[in-house]
Amino acid sequence: MEKNAVIFGAGKIARGFIAHLLVLSGFEITFVEKSRELVALLRQRKRYKVHIMGAPEKSIGIMGFEVVSSEDAQSVAEEVAGAAVIFVSIGGPNLPQIAPLLAAGIQLAIAKGRAVPLNILLCENYFQPGPWLRQMVEELLTQKERDWFREHVGIVETTVLRSSVEPTEEMRADDPLSVKAQDMWEMPADKAAFVGPAPAIRGLLPKEKFHAALVRKLYTYNAINAVFAYLGHLKGYQLLSDAANDPELIREAEACSREAGEALCKRFGFDPEEQKLFAESAMAKYRKREIVDPIERNTRDPARKLSRNDRLVGPACLALEEGIRPVALSRAIAAGLMYVNADDPGACKIQALIQRAGLATALREICGIGDQDDLAKMITEAYGRLSDHGQVNERPAKGKSTS
Repeated sequence: MEKNAVIFGAGKIARGFIAHLLVLSGFEITFVEKSRELVALLRQRKRYKVHIMGAPEKSIGIMGFEVVSSEDAQSVAEEVAGAAVIFVSIGGPNLPQIAPLLAAGIQLAIAKGRAVPLNILLCENYFQPGPWLRQMVEELLTQKERDWFREHVGIVETTVLRSSVEPTEEMRADDPLSVKAQDMWEMPADKAAFVGPAPAIRGLLPKEKFHAALVRKLYTYNAINAVFAYLGHLKGYQLLSDAANDPELIREAEACSREAGEALCKRFGFDPEEQKLFAESAMAKYRKREIVDPIERNTRDPARKLSRNDRLVGPACLALEEGIRPVALSRAIAAGLMYVNADDPGACKIQALIQRAGLATALREICGIGDQDDLAKMITEAYGRLSDHGQVNERPAKGKSTS
C-alpha cells in the first residue's frame, strides 16, 4: 500500500504530469480510464514517453503501470481500497461519474478493516471540486460509513501548473500515447485537507490558505490563457504562443490581469507587487514558442469556461464587488461568447442559445449574470463593438500562424 497510486483518468495531465511525478517518487501506478480505446492502447503498448518541452534531458519513459477500465467496478473498488494515494484528472464536470466507484472502494476498505488514511488529490481546474465530490460520495454511504469516510479520507484540491499538450506527428507515429509537457514540477495542494501526513511525492507542495491561492491561479493564469485563446481565435491565430506574442493581445491580457489582480489583492490580501510578478510569469509561460499549444485546445468547452465562478466571469464579478470596473475582462468574455466551432458542443450550445433567445439569455444561463447587472451591460457593449469589426461568427482560416 505504501507506494501504490491510483489515477482516475489517463489523459494528458494524468500521463504527462501526475504519473511523471509519481514515477520519479517511486510509486507503482494504476490508471482507471473510461475510454475503451485508451484502455486497450495502454494495455497493448505498456509504456509511453513524456517529452519535456525545452528540456529534452528531463524527458522520461513511463512503464510498468496497470490499467483498469472504469466499467470494471469491482476491480476499481479493490484498487481504491488498497491505494496509498489517489489522484483524479477527469475534468470537473465528470466527477459524478466516479463518485459511485469511490464509494464502493470506501465500503470495501471498511470491510477489510483499513485503518490507514487515504488522500484523494483532485487535479481539476474547477471551482471547489472537493466539497462537491465529498458530498456525492457521502450520499452513497450509510451513516456509519460516512463517519469512517470523514475520519480517514482526505479530499485534497491541487493546482495544476504544468501544461501537457499533444505530441508532434512524428512523436505520435512513434508512440501514440506520448505527451509533450512543460518544464514545470510543482503541484501546490490544500494542506488543511490532508488526513494524516501528505504523501512523499516530488513536487507536491502542501500550502496554507489554499483556497485563496487556487482562486488566484484560476483568476490569473487561467484568465490570461482565456484572453489569449478567445481574442486570439477572433484574430485568426492557430497557436496560443502566436496570440500571446501579439502586441494588441498582450495589452488586453495585461489589462485583464490588472483588473483581476487588484480585486484579488483587495479580497485576499495578496501583495500587489507579488501579484504583478505572478501575472507576468503566466504571460511569459504562454509566450514560449517551444510550447506548441493549439488555440482550439484552450478555447475548448466555453460553456464551462464562461460559467459564473470560472476564469473570466469569476474575476469580473470579483472586480465589481471590490469597486473595480472590469472593462477588459468584459471584452474577453464577449470574445468567448463569440467562439464558433462546429466540433465543440459547448460552443454550439452558446451560439444556438444566442441565436434562439438572444445574448441576454446566454449571459443569464451560461454566465450566471442577470439582465440588469452592470457586468451584463458591459459585456453586451463589448460584444457589439467586437461584432462591428466583423469578427463575430467567423472562424480563422486554416493554418494561420506566425511560427
